[in-house]
Amino acid sequence: MTKLLIITWIVCGLVSGASAQNTTSLNGTWSFRTDPNGRGESAGWFRPDYTAAEWDSLPVPGNWDLRNEYAHYAGKGWYRKTLSIPANLKGKTMRLCFEAVYHDSKVWLNGQLLGTNNSGYLPFEFDVTSLLNYGGPNTIVVCADNTFRRGAIWNWGGIRRPVTLEATEAVRIVRQHITPIVDLAKRTAVVGVKVLLQNHGTTPETVQGEVSLSAPNGYQKKLPFTATVPPKQTQEVVISTNLTSKQVHLWHFDDPFLYTSAVTIRTDKPVIDRFGVRKVEVDNRNYAFRLNGEPIRPMGFNLVPDDRTTGNTLPLWRIKEDIDKLKELGANMARLTHLPLPKEALDYLDERGIMTFAEIPLWGFDVLADKDKPTTTEWLERMIARDFNHPAIIGWSVGNEIGDYPGTMNYVELATQLARKLDPNRLAVMVSHTAQRKPDAIQFSDVGLINKYGKNLGQLADQIHTQHPDKVLFYTEYGYGQLQENLDADVDAKAMVDSIRNRPYLIGGSLWTFNDYRSSYVGTKESTENRPWGVVDVFRQPKKAWYSFRRETAPVRSMAVTNVTSNGATVVFSPRRVLDLPAYTLNGYRLVWKVLDRNGRFAQGGFTNLPAIRPGDNPVQQTVQWSNGAATSDAVQIALVSPLNYAVYDTTLYFSKPKSPAVLAATSGRTEQNDIRPNSAVIRVTFAPVPTATGYKLRYGTDNLSNETAPTANPYIDIPKLTFDKTYQVALVAVNPAGESEPTAVRSVKTEQDSYVPPAIQYVEPADRGFFVGYATQVDDYLFQIQYTTKSGDYANAPILQSDTKGVLFISNLTNGQPYFFRLRRLKHNNYQTAWSEERTVTPDGGQLPTAPQVQGVIRQPTEAIVCFEPVKKATGYVLEYRPVSSAGTTTDAWTKVSINVAQSGYYHLSGLAKNTPYQFRMAALNANGQSDFSPVIDAHYYAEVRRN
Repeated sequence: MTKLLIITWIVCGLVSGASAQNTTSLNGTWSFRTDPNGRGESAGWFRPDYTAAEWDSLPVPGNWDLRNEYAHYAGKGWYRKTLSIPANLKGKTMRLCFEAVYHDSKVWLNGQLLGTNNSGYLPFEFDVTSLLNYGGPNTIVVCADNTFRRGAIWNWGGIRRPVTLEATEAVRIVRQHITPIVDLAKRTAVVGVKVLLQNHGTTPETVQGEVSLSAPNGYQKKLPFTATVPPKQTQEVVISTNLTSKQVHLWHFDDPFLYTSAVTIRTDKPVIDRFGVRKVEVDNRNYAFRLNGEPIRPMGFNLVPDDRTTGNTLPLWRIKEDIDKLKELGANMARLTHLPLPKEALDYLDERGIMTFAEIPLWGFDVLADKDKPTTTEWLERMIARDFNHPAIIGWSVGNEIGDYPGTMNYVELATQLARKLDPNRLAVMVSHTAQRKPDAIQFSDVGLINKYGKNLGQLADQIHTQHPDKVLFYTEYGYGQLQENLDADVDAKAMVDSIRNRPYLIGGSLWTFNDYRSSYVGTKESTENRPWGVVDVFRQPKKAWYSFRRETAPVRSMAVTNVTSNGATVVFSPRRVLDLPAYTLNGYRLVWKVLDRNGRFAQGGFTNLPAIRPGDNPVQQTVQWSNGAATSDAVQIALVSPLNYAVYDTTLYFSKPKSPAVLAATSGRTEQNDIRPNSAVIRVTFAPVPTATGYKLRYGTDNLSNETAPTANPYIDIPKLTFDKTYQVALVAVNPAGESEPTAVRSVKTEQDSYVPPAIQYVEPADRGFFVGYATQVDDYLFQIQYTTKSGDYANAPILQSDTKGVLFISNLTNGQPYFFRLRRLKHNNYQTAWSEERTVTPDGGQLPTAPQVQGVIRQPTEAIVCFEPVKKATGYVLEYRPVSSAGTTTDAWTKVSINVAQSGYYHLSGLAKNTPYQFRMAALNANGQSDFSPVIDAHYYAEVRRN
């Protein structure tokens, strides 16, 4: 059955998320200038005849504070770009579209003010049809002001997301809103599609269109419509259709099945959106949270969507890497972030299965938490209009921790009412840090989302429950406090999560935070301007806390490996308890094991498909076997792998000691500028990590190696509290549970009183025409210098870049694809220079294709295979190709191609293979610039060892 309803209204200031008939990207290099004195507008910087010859150049999308010279600039920044518009576009409707500019902005075209925008996270656009110079030059000027800041999050400035010029006919599709309503008892659904059309012309126009629904399960449905759109107005076309039980495939965080709706009018390009069919229920009476009728108790993490090398521009590789890592941590639900995410991020949350509450950036004692202030209402309306179709979004949040502001009660009541009116099928919520008292605005929230910190999290939740016994509670934020940014940082994750477990009314929580983030907020512990709350650092390197929390947020309580022999072991899974956190049924999970040699290379492996595991079940026992003995099997990795190919719990058995690491440098001296107290000298040793090592330590002493440091996960070790002007012997060892490597050759290091140790290099990342260097910073550091060259060791005439930016430096104006070598040092406040660091190398990667992925091996079953591979940095996906090999050993040229929509998972499960037939496999990586070469071909037989060609 299909229903059609047509509604007409007038809408001003529409925000479009639709595809255009003709889209021109305006991304690239724009002219840029700061305006600290606020004189740009009065000086006419927006005029097309203004000479901007002395302006700088910056990339769009981009943030100016990624550059050393603008790293701390807050205020107005001006962008200019001149482009030619083809004459044949005259007669089209032309719109200038900005996906996001942080934060407040003004836009001019050819000297005419188009308008302003007051959100750094939401898209906006202007109809520029009558203002363009067709067949000639056009000048676009943007003034962006990043003065607005929310809490501890950095106010990254600039045109942070893509800019496009879109050409359409007079009548166009603005957007579609898709509403699936599920009947769980019948396992059927009704799908409603509301199409918004707009007529930019001066006469009414009748258009014929079609909504085409489809899905990977073979479902297809075409729904035609006809509509007459009045001039300068908009019109809604509402269509609905039924899905039978055979056509319904429910969206779930472990099975995020998506349908597609493509809307067309005339012969225009379709407007395409995807949607999921799912039902979320909150049962406040029985304290249950249900997804598709199943009670679940999900866990997650908060994400601060930025980093120190891409700011808050959020390129697709950064989006995918973050979400992949969250899924590896077992994250299935979270409020996730304080601000609207771009469409690509929401798309990937839909695809990988993380439920979230989308939130407008309203925080703290905020004057905008007022029912009479239109800004927040506008933000909420724009966010819901843009993000309506995403199944990952289960609710709309109208603010975070705003309970102390006097107008909050009235604001939240009206804002949640508005959210329900705009979208009656999702939850309307707010996040409270004041819910321990009454009255509190949490009473208007469909779920009790709460934030608390400290070691009494369970008791705090009990107090809130006493005040609001009619609410299911979820910890949108919890934690003990800031960690450190070095990779040894850890926390007692078990005690933290245990303190909130086994409370029926508390159905889950999300840790603050997944990642460290740049901040100058009061109380930030690190001198690098990195706020170290995360289980990964700002560069997404995992800390020890990552592994601690991964055990606690895994879908099973434990994975014990017993009865270990030279060719096998027993794995016992202990399911979560019914009131555990997390707790949900595991369907389609696999046990995967890989045997590695001493160099970390894949030797063989196996997998088994696990039965359904439910909370409260008895332990599940599985046997794993491998053919080679311990003499050649140096390590065995055993992993619980989700249906989406994420290793959500793993452990490694080590049968041999690691190889000896290579020392890169050993330096000594003071650490603080005037500290020459006895026993205040330090020796720092940097080194290259080795496979199968779990940590590193130094042995040292003046006459022998009788002392040793604690094992570390960092690629450098400091020996503190040494005596000045003494010579120490040092040797480095790698460790794992099987023992310690042979020590490196002993080095003699004299602790010099008149020198300082150089900064510890924590991270290096190639970029377009440059590279970033992340480094440890101390409170008395004054300046940082990087010297770089194209020839290793040749620094005689090498340039030196100097900056006072803490934590990260960017070296620009280099050649993409050219290897560079560099070293780093710092100056203290007393003008002392440290020694230079060890030399590092990096190749700028702008416009470069990714490297081919390393396929570790292929594990075969009769009709299935698991491809194990090393993820490629900055990859956005992969192409897997495979083909059968005949009994005579011949192959055809016909490869079967599979697109792998994942960035940083190292497994892919393949089914439908022919029994007893060998196959060949190869992989390529994808990034924004295209596809890499294919990896070497791998031959894989059923239970046979891998053979590389």
